[in-house]
Amino acid sequence: MIIRQLKNEDVPQAMELKILCWTEELAGRADNTLELDEEVGFWTDWLNTPDEHNDIRVFIGAYEDANLLGVAAASFIESKDLPQDGIELNGLWVYPEHRGKGISLKMILHILNIFIPLGSNRMEVYNPHYAPSNAFYMKFGGKVIDSEFQMDGQLPVDIIEFDCIDLKQRLETTLLRYLA
Repeated sequence: MIIRQLKNEDVPQAMELKILCWTEELAGRADNTLELDEEVGFWTDWLNTPDEHNDIRVFIGAYEDANLLGVAAASFIESKDLPQDGIELNGLWVYPEHRGKGISLKMILHILNIFIPLGSNRMEVYNPHYAPSNAFYMKFGGKVIDSEFQMDGQLPVDIIEFDCIDLKQRLETTLLRYLA
């Protein structure tokens, strides 16, 4: 498996994956109203405008040969919740048939290895409260620091915070099991 920065031409497939996973993340609390063209436009712009926002933007895909397995995105945080030294995991999506193989762990670790040397020591994730992925984040030391309602009040979303060094150590320890 390789992990590489996504290019503009990779964004449509990445957004198809996001839309597929978003239905699961909503957990029946709201309808999936994401439109492929809108998502591709937003994320292509996001990918191409980090300098305009004084940001570092990491938008990666995990590939086996030419097959996309998962996608992750992260950037410096724009939040009152964390100081300037924080990052936000903007998205993490893995095809259901490829889950449980450490792909998410490797992508998050890849992101941490970029941001920790830049001085980032906290990470936050906005994640739907009832989504199965909430248990994943708690397993790796995430702590809910706040919550809010999105999608016209239909969707409770937890704001989950991590210590980057602790998370990195937990991910590395868990990934060792995959190699054994």
